[in-house]
Amino acid sequence: MRRVLIVVDMQNDFVAEGGALSSPSAREIIPFVKERVQRALQADDEVIFTLDTHFEDDAEFEKFPPHCLKNSWGQELILELQELLDGQVAEQVHFVEKNRYSAFFQTDLEEYLGLIKGSKRQRVDEVELVGVCTNICVFFTAEELANRDIPTRVYAQGVASFDLDAHIFALEQMQSVLGVEVVTATSDH
Repeated sequence: MRRVLIVVDMQNDFVAEGGALSSPSAREIIPFVKERVQRALQADDEVIFTLDTHFEDDAEFEKFPPHCLKNSWGQELILELQELLDGQVAEQVHFVEKNRYSAFFQTDLEEYLGLIKGSKRQRVDEVELVGVCTNICVFFTAEELANRDIPTRVYAQGVASFDLDAHIFALEQMQSVLGVEVVTATSDH
């Protein structure tokens, strides 16, 4: 069975102190996300890290302050997760640079997950999601997975947003509309 953990945008600008769009709620999920990454790597599962990546003139900066500029500190994966990555796990780890909310838009994610004809990899059987922001990049990536009929699990304690109401709404929508399994702290996973 091919199971993949997608870690959405756990980057300095969204998570670290001083990041352009960071929030305390994003920092609160770091221990859980780190534990999920460790667990996936130990189980020989694959881990995909999405990296929001923008250039100075990006249209998104009309909606949000500049963030995650290519090759900047803000674009980098947070240190707590970088520390888990060494040569021993290199074959299990894949990075996806994206510049839209969905990790599928103009990236290699669909091919990497084995979802298109001619993919070099086996079709993914199950995807787990953690990261930020619940109501933006996590939600739109989950929506794309649902459209491709990929069983998807989101860990409620592993996702966060700067907007608590939107976070709650997005989790409810993922479960009720998209058919995503939302795992809460009281669930058996």
